[in-house]
Amino acid sequence: MAKKPANSALTIPILPQFETRARRPLFDGLWPGIDGSMWLWRSVPMGSVPDARTEEGAVAVGHGLANAYEALAAFAGSGAHRSQVKSTYRDTHALLLNVPTTFKANPKSPIADELNREYGDRPTIQRVLLFGVRLKATTGNGTLKSAVDSVWETLRYGGSPLSDYEKDHRDMAMVFSRAGFSVPSLQELHLADSWWNYGLAKGVPVLLHDEHIHFFHSAAEARAAVDINRLDCRDWPEAIGEHAISFAAVESFDLDFTPATDTKARWVIPLLENGARGISIRAKVEPSKVTRNELRGQQRRYRADLSELQAQGKMDRAELEERETQLTSIERAYANGGPATLMDTSVIVGFSGVIDDIDKFSPPGAELSPMLNRQGTAWHETMANSAVRANPLQHDLPQTTISYSALPTLTRIGDADGAMIGMTEDDRQPAYLSPVAAADEDTLPFLYVLAATRAGKTMLLQNIAHQFNRLLHPQVIIDFKKNSDLSDMVRYSGGQTISLDDMVSADGPLDPVRIFPDRADAIAKATSMIHRVNPYHDSRVDAYANDISFAISWGIENGAKATGQALMMAAKAGLIEQKIIDPIFKHAQVYPMFRATFGIEPHTQALNLADGLTLVRSGATQVELPPMGMDPADLPRAEPAVRNSLNVIRMLVWGSLASLSSRRGVLHFDESWMLEKASPSDLDEVGRLCGQWGVFPIFYNQRPSGPLKIGLKGYISRFLIGHIKDEEEASAALQLANIDNPRALERITAERYHGDGGGLNWDSLQHLPDGNGGVARGSVFYYADLRNRLATVEHRPSDEFLRLGDQSPEGISRRQREKEETLLALR
Repeated sequence: MAKKPANSALTIPILPQFETRARRPLFDGLWPGIDGSMWLWRSVPMGSVPDARTEEGAVAVGHGLANAYEALAAFAGSGAHRSQVKSTYRDTHALLLNVPTTFKANPKSPIADELNREYGDRPTIQRVLLFGVRLKATTGNGTLKSAVDSVWETLRYGGSPLSDYEKDHRDMAMVFSRAGFSVPSLQELHLADSWWNYGLAKGVPVLLHDEHIHFFHSAAEARAAVDINRLDCRDWPEAIGEHAISFAAVESFDLDFTPATDTKARWVIPLLENGARGISIRAKVEPSKVTRNELRGQQRRYRADLSELQAQGKMDRAELEERETQLTSIERAYANGGPATLMDTSVIVGFSGVIDDIDKFSPPGAELSPMLNRQGTAWHETMANSAVRANPLQHDLPQTTISYSALPTLTRIGDADGAMIGMTEDDRQPAYLSPVAAADEDTLPFLYVLAATRAGKTMLLQNIAHQFNRLLHPQVIIDFKKNSDLSDMVRYSGGQTISLDDMVSADGPLDPVRIFPDRADAIAKATSMIHRVNPYHDSRVDAYANDISFAISWGIENGAKATGQALMMAAKAGLIEQKIIDPIFKHAQVYPMFRATFGIEPHTQALNLADGLTLVRSGATQVELPPMGMDPADLPRAEPAVRNSLNVIRMLVWGSLASLSSRRGVLHFDESWMLEKASPSDLDEVGRLCGQWGVFPIFYNQRPSGPLKIGLKGYISRFLIGHIKDEEEASAALQLANIDNPRALERITAERYHGDGGGLNWDSLQHLPDGNGGVARGSVFYYADLRNRLATVEHRPSDEFLRLGDQSPEGISRRQREKEETLLALR
């Protein structure tokens, strides 16, 4: 017989080893271990801790775990002392899996293929937190026959029959349900049993080294590595398919009773940032009353020991006072109940790669220790349902140390589907924006995109519009910015471009009588239009308001199809004086822009947009806007050209909304401060009507103080906030979005570079160039979604789309040159 190797753990198998400590999962999260144990597993809800809207929101992410631990503590046996009841404590296992993968769109999405082409190479993270408790069996259901049957099955098959776990299963399922946990999917359970191999096959050839384990893609590659150098992986070529995981244990905690709001308490986050792929936390749960009794007994002995040490000169006064302060804080924490205690807590972390100095990965408040020569058993301890224990560095901790450590942190944001905004910065999760989610959930309709000029909001607009167009939602983009040209993107997306030139040369396509199907709305808007434009240029407009309103009403009632036609009919019938309407018609002759909103002929059609994407530009028509800081109260005294421009903007918005009504359409308004100036009250009305009409309005604005001052807060359900240099405007954006996060203000106002000529500032939300004409990181936006979540999202379309949508002077000039060169080549 061949002699066995001296160290069989280093043997490289020819066939994969199917490493596992669990059998096949059953149902409802029940999962038996190979040792005959039965565990009940649940998936813990995740939430964003670093970018929560408020500190309270960050802490709330841990409430589910805390509630579960406290409920499990109540299942301990009766008794006041640990020695009496420790055997009844519940065995628990919290297992955080953090597995890298690449983006893959939901196959049900109509634009899945396009998203996979755009983002398929982008890295993302598959993260899930599973929580298991070992079930306790009871012999039968209480009858003699069931007890005999239960014993017989145990003797025949080994382990306890499933029926013996029914009661405990029900009890534990109720505990988890009340904590907000859910039944894990088979995919999540498989990930728990294969996380070391990226969620693929759990059986894989391995090679143990003192401080890490190598996992090979195949047995052939394992043999090749061994042939090169079995003990030193530094000699292996990169071509060998393998990856390493370094297991470490938490040796000590230095948290005392650090508040959950303190970043030091969130010791899990630095571990994830340093490449933790799995975090295993095993513990027994002790009721706080037992811990309190133990403390009382130990305090007397501890204080006596301290006094003796001081008397012997082995402890100075300062150290004695420090120890006494620690003891007092513990007494105070448990005086009125205190949290449940996690006994014999073992924390093992598996890091990606070969880590030479594990101590450098120690987070604030905790110290890591390498598990030298215990890598294999450490790996097995992390496995679900495992009875292996490799970590002697165990702790007795208040459950808050684990619950509020940010263990359930995952930055997810946005809607279930729709246009992909980008990836969350922290955890690289896809963030979507649905054009119908607000309407479907009957919530506030507006989305506000708030960012300074050149901060990426127009590029974001183009990307959202392009994807919505692929999703077959009709859209209108209103873009009156000077030196802006979105037509290349619109053409690429299959849309159309129209200009104000087409409207001012027509007979009132934006006339409110044509736009509004409701007669009362049409009369009110037509009257207010004339009042705002004020063709009299003095206070007569106020004196004539009732006459004008009555004349329009009478004209519509008698078949008029436009405002001018209604006034002419009323004058002919002697219901309004000619001197009142003459200045209005004269104004229409002098100012073609007013003519676009003031129809005379009965047969002209209202603005009617085709399906797809429509861009409305100013064209050659000069849009005169008031200064951005002008008080709206001063607008009636503004120049006629300004009043006409604001009027046409106002009616264009209403005409677009009416055309998109009942079609689940989307209205994009770039630089929406124009509408805020033109008619703040109209925005209030838009907010009330959009839900009824089924239209999703998106407003892009560089001055958040505007919508805040005019009271639009009550109509906005979602925000995307980018770079804003002005601190007052940045503060207004956060106030508008109900975000109480000092870190957010710092990032929103941060510049692209550190100091004068310094390096890239990765805290800035501005896009960061790579120095070679490319992009090191895209623009970043704080995304506040319908579920009151907050996260930073990197918006980075493909290079092709960036070139197509570049609105910088250089980008527009480059595209124009390329068009001219293409035309020359075709001649």
